[in-house]
Amino acid sequence: MNLPPVSPSPGQGVMDEALAIAEPMVLWLLRSGVGYAEFVQALKPVFLAQARLELQRSGQRDSDSAISLLSGLHRKDVRAFREAAHETLARVKEDGSTWGKPSAANQVVTRWLSSQGWGDCIPFSGDAPSFEALARAVSKDFHPRAVLQEMQRLGVAREVDGQVQLVREAFVPDAKHKESRELLAGSVSDHLAAGVHNLSGATGQRFLEQSVFADGLSPESVHQLNVMANSLWAYVLQAVMAKAVPLCDRDANHPAPQRFRLGLFTFSAPEFKPESTGDKKS
Repeated sequence: MNLPPVSPSPGQGVMDEALAIAEPMVLWLLRSGVGYAEFVQALKPVFLAQARLELQRSGQRDSDSAISLLSGLHRKDVRAFREAAHETLARVKEDGSTWGKPSAANQVVTRWLSSQGWGDCIPFSGDAPSFEALARAVSKDFHPRAVLQEMQRLGVAREVDGQVQLVREAFVPDAKHKESRELLAGSVSDHLAAGVHNLSGATGQRFLEQSVFADGLSPESVHQLNVMANSLWAYVLQAVMAKAVPLCDRDANHPAPQRFRLGLFTFSAPEFKPESTGDKKS
């Protein structure tokens, strides 16, 4: 007797892609001491909150039954996590907004790197080019000395005989610093949000979400491409900051402010070669 084919679940079409996205995050969790049970428990309010938002966007009532059906959560979890879901969503949005905006120290570094002709060593005090002038151009809410101390704590600057030096080798994210984790979270979540927006058929703006892929490369060739990518990023940084700084100054009191992020990343790894499926000789 021939059985009818089993129809895949509606979500099965994206499961492989979702697991590929989740794989590095799971590795990060494991290396940080977070296990499966702890993460799954933390995900329940997130699923609940997003299910409520999706029902509201489609004009449906966000009842316990509707949320349970859409999210796959048991009704008892929906009842238990309703308030937690609201708090989680509010906290994630607040944190995400904070992570999307670099600290004063990061903004100083960005402006310094994008300022042509400044070099990696400038005097602390005096007119531009000086660290005081740079820090006050970013924010008058923080004393330049406090900003420099924060940059020294992060390891991206040092002061010697009244001169402030950039420490470029320290720009690689340091896992010991909370700021590095927040910058990663802000960048990756915005990148994923752009892709999900484009794939979900949402109306309105389509975001730039592109990448270049090459394989069959030697380690030496990958090094050359990394060097080129860093040079391109330096150019992009200067160009974007030259446009963004005056726009930020102009829009400082806009009644409906928006945030913008442009990112660039590189990654390389050995190519995956599946094992042969042929019969092995004994």
